[in-house]
Amino acid sequence: MNASSDGDRVGHGRPPRDTRWKKGQRGNQRLRKTKRPESTLSIIDRMLLAPVEITERGETKKLPALAVITLQLVQKAMAGNGRARRALLKYQEFANQNSETKIEVTFAESDYTIAFANQNLNGGHE
Repeated sequence: MNASSDGDRVGHGRPPRDTRWKKGQRGNQRLRKTKRPESTLSIIDRMLLAPVEITERGETKKLPALAVITLQLVQKAMAGNGRARRALLKYQEFANQNSETKIEVTFAESDYTIAFANQNLNGGHE
């Protein structure tokens, strides 16, 4: 056998030359990239923001799951459920600490603010 016929052999691990990948050709022609596993935080975000259908006073609404959970906590807390009240307070504390917008209001002392404060202290009559 000569060298050219040795390269043309077909068998296990040796596909025919015309079906072999060309130089620079990818095995995955559609360029499918493997998906990265979704992080736990993004799964939770996706699930809490997913719309949920609820019926309130005979009217069907679609709300984010987080709004529905909060609504249920408020209703149970108002009914006297201590665990729901504590969970709602923890959520409220967490939301206050992690909110993006923090507003701080300061009043400058001026003739206008003094007059306004005096008017409110006198019941609106001066």
